[in-house]
This record gives sequence, structure tokens and C-alpha cells, in this order.
Amino acid sequence: MQDVIVDGYNLLRTDPELMMLERAGLESAREALIVRLLNASGLKKARSITVVFDGHKGGYSQERSERRAGGRLTIIYSKLGESADEVIKRMAATRSGEAAQLRVITRDWEIKDAVGQAGASSGIMKRRPESSHSPSIESEKVRQQRQGKDEAGGWNHSTRKKGPAKRPKKSDRKSSPGSDIYW
Repeated sequence: MQDVIVDGYNLLRTDPELMMLERAGLESAREALIVRLLNASGLKKARSITVVFDGHKGGYSQERSERRAGGRLTIIYSKLGESADEVIKRMAATRSGEAAQLRVITRDWEIKDAVGQAGASSGIMKRRPESSHSPSIESEKVRQQRQGKDEAGGWNHSTRKKGPAKRPKKSDRKSSPGSDIYW
């Protein structure tokens, strides 16, 4: 059994239905997210679920939390001046000894990196499973033709970028098949 930490607004703003609810009222969108998390098939076996929402712009002077669903679900609002990202990173760092039993649900690469360094896993919640496809592999013959053309002064077909990377390589960003949670 795992403990799950969810980046609340990050997840809320990746689902079209929840975004529409947010336009009507933030509180109704948060409640709909919480209901979905409690009913998500991928989270049924989770020992606990913690949803962290930002309170850094207009929140309270102290971090605020509430428990629901018999204590299985905890909702945390970060304190004024502290983002939900900082709370999640802090939670992952303090649980580094138990990191194998901690999963963080977010699309934020900065959080994923911090969580990975703490030894925990991270994933993305998806609406429904998507079909997987394998990238096409360039044949050796095509590669040799391309290299020959490039050496002759032709157009370079390379997609390799110059300069520092702004985000992890695609191969590093791909998650293992079982790391996503569906609802």
C-alpha cells in the first residue's frame, strides 16, 4: 500500500471538466476533484491520499489541513507565502526513509525531480488509458545515407538542439506503464 500526495491545482487544471467547474467556482471544482480522487480506481488501494492546494497568495498565516473519508483523505492548504510545490517537496523529503511507499501525482517537472531525489515515485492521473505506440526507429541504411549527404555539404536533417536543455529528455520524461493512475 502506498501513501499518495496530489498536487491539487496542478491536477485540477489538467482536466477539462474540472476547469469548467473552476470557472463556475473554485470551491466546487476542488470538491469535484476530491470526489474523483476518492473514487479513482487507481487509488482504491492507497493507504492515504493527501491533496495539497496553494494558499500562498491569499491563504492563512499557518498551514491548514482537514481530514475526510474516515481519515483516509487529508486536504492541506499551504500557508501564506508558501506554495503547494514547496509543501509537497518538504513532505517527500521528510519521508525519504519511506520513499518507496510514497507516490506523488503531478505534472510539474520540478516536483517530480525533487520527489525522485527523495526516492519516491511520481505519476500523472489520466482520464482514461491511452494507446501506447513505439517510436519509429530509423534504419541503419537511412542513417548512413543521411550521414553521407551531410558530409557532402548537404542539408543537415538532424533534430538535435544546440544549447542547454530546458527540460528533461523525452526518454527521461516517459514514465513506466504502471506509473500513471486512471480515474
